[in-house]
Amino acid sequence: MPLDNLHITTMEVAHSVTAAEIDHLVTVLQPHCQEIADFPTTHRARLIKPLLNYDSAALALSFVPAAGESLPHGRTEDDDKYSYHHLRRDLFAAITETGLPIASRYVVPSAHLTVARFNSPNVFGGDPMDGGVALDIKKRRHWISEIETINKWLQAEYWPQEGESIMPGGEWVVGEEKGLDFRRGTLWYGDGESVYVGKGFTYG
Repeated sequence: MPLDNLHITTMEVAHSVTAAEIDHLVTVLQPHCQEIADFPTTHRARLIKPLLNYDSAALALSFVPAAGESLPHGRTEDDDKYSYHHLRRDLFAAITETGLPIASRYVVPSAHLTVARFNSPNVFGGDPMDGGVALDIKKRRHWISEIETINKWLQAEYWPQEGESIMPGGEWVVGEEKGLDFRRGTLWYGDGESVYVGKGFTYG
């Protein structure tokens, strides 16, 4: 995935619909987009513990909600009580209050950056150890071993350590530096266009 296309989808309103349907959704949401995209300026959810994950479709860098670990300057344990899941809940409520239903692709809430998507048919198949797929087992084992090595490095360098600050890049407060990007179009690959970019903020 090109660097400029990397993104975390906080809330997806619809997918796999026509351009005309998207136009209708944008028309309904446009009067509310600033309020929704600026929401994290007052509701700051922190994400930590980056880790590489993969399934039959893609390779992604995932994060989990913080719960008071290695707090950055200016943030308290009470601040971490408002999690990424609370943020998604509140964005869901704000959008549905406009009268639009949410039809997200992902049922399970997740905070992840898609790093790469596999070609179709996927050489790994549904199970990376499946002997009936195209890529030989030795290469698959090597690939999985490399991911495990990267994850050990991420855990050692970027995960919270007792009494220490988290390394830059190991945590992210949603909306920090750049607010939510209210987008339309082919967003699955980080494409599309911005309707409104929310206000960012900084700590310290």
